[in-house]
Amino acid sequence: MIVRFRSKDGNYRAQAEPTDDFSTLFERLVPQLPSEVDPNTVTVSDQPNSKDSEKFVYELFGRSLADLQIKHGDLLFVSYDSQPAPVAASQSKSDTVTAVRLNGKPVSEADAHMSRPAFANSTTSGNSPWETVIQDRVDDLLDSMDGKISRKRDLKMCKHSDKGMCDYCMPLEPFDPEYLKNQGIKFASFHSHIKKLNSTGSNANASTSAASSFVPPLSESDFKVKAKCPSGHAPWPAGICSKCQPSAITLQVQQFRMVDHVEFASSTVVNSFIDNWRRTGNQAIGYMYGSYESYADTVPLGIKAVVKSIVEPPQVCAIDGVSLTLPWAEEQDIDAAAAANGLRRVGVIFTDLTDSGKGDGSVVCKRHTDSYFLSSLEIGFAAELQRRHPNPTRWSESGKYSSKFVTCVISGNTKGEIEISAYQVSHTAEAMVEADIIEPSVSPGLMLVKEVSEKRYVPDVFFRRMNEYNVAVQENAKPVFPVEYLIVTLSHGFPTK
Repeated sequence: MIVRFRSKDGNYRAQAEPTDDFSTLFERLVPQLPSEVDPNTVTVSDQPNSKDSEKFVYELFGRSLADLQIKHGDLLFVSYDSQPAPVAASQSKSDTVTAVRLNGKPVSEADAHMSRPAFANSTTSGNSPWETVIQDRVDDLLDSMDGKISRKRDLKMCKHSDKGMCDYCMPLEPFDPEYLKNQGIKFASFHSHIKKLNSTGSNANASTSAASSFVPPLSESDFKVKAKCPSGHAPWPAGICSKCQPSAITLQVQQFRMVDHVEFASSTVVNSFIDNWRRTGNQAIGYMYGSYESYADTVPLGIKAVVKSIVEPPQVCAIDGVSLTLPWAEEQDIDAAAAANGLRRVGVIFTDLTDSGKGDGSVVCKRHTDSYFLSSLEIGFAAELQRRHPNPTRWSESGKYSSKFVTCVISGNTKGEIEISAYQVSHTAEAMVEADIIEPSVSPGLMLVKEVSEKRYVPDVFFRRMNEYNVAVQENAKPVFPVEYLIVTLSHGFPTK
């Protein structure tokens, strides 16, 4: 993450990780300060010209940035005194100081690692996760594209020549809402979402993620109580304050999706998987192996998951579901064999089929608008699998964000035909599962919010809906809320060529 500093001589920036000690951040700031600055007199504050909140930097040594509630993009105000002698003369003396917490209580030397470092002009690399992360090839490809949607000259509105351009024929942005609506695209692609964030934020003038002024537009959600609070009180459940408790959660449908389309390389791949149900009447589950490829020709800056094989892990099959253990014994061997053939695990697929009993091959339609499309149990399962397959990206301060892992369901449609549906769960759903906030309920269309316990803090959860007067109202999500707020739908199909 990047922390900003402001002093009487100018503004500075330093990179560090939330887990880094404050002394590490200070070491990266010192070389940027004027040469006559005495490091032993440097103070920091989160308020300008505030003597009451100023702290000598060495009082904060031994504390991580996360403990001090220093976040990505925060601005700290620096004050210092000058000395006539060179800074290097004072750097040879490294003494031991007493660190104190922000509430004034002392910190033991064992906890604080009290040795004050020498502040040399260190050349230590401050590479951040987003600078060193290795993205998928499809992400690198889409990052290199502008995604502009070209338009032809409007014969009625355009008054210029064929080589001219105006508002009626200029290319559209890949996230243009009217274009997406007209094309029947419900969710913008992930890279279109990134383009939108960068066009309106502080990165509008940063051409690439390698620019010095670049600030990653994404950050992972965290709904857990912070383990160590800078206020110095006892950890949860003995104590909690506004600095360590997570913010309230307002659920809303995610406006973008990490993967836009699921393409099955051959109908044989799906038919051979369904044959298990045709023979035994039992359900089955399998992992889909394939690759991620560009889908930009259909969805602006879109991504598709191409499924070339389905592998069924060891499982106990039944008429109403399956049971399996994660991970299974041969999982790593299968992944290695797939990687040797240029494939990777891209998603999971399972059946939910019941014969209608009419003798014509039709099946019962269980999933529809009046029931559910993905049950609360399946959402929890999908969220856990997405957490285990994070998406590496340079657009997040942690170097990863959400997942490209998809979930496919084979069930009956309203016509009694066997149909495939593709889904992902939102980034919020992943974070809520990680924080142990939600669990499946008896009703498949409702997700249950857990109760607060000694090991689990549950923040307030709200969701918005349209009431009987067609007015948007906010309601408390406890104890249950509709699962639709956690689902993102994908298209699916087979290759046309």
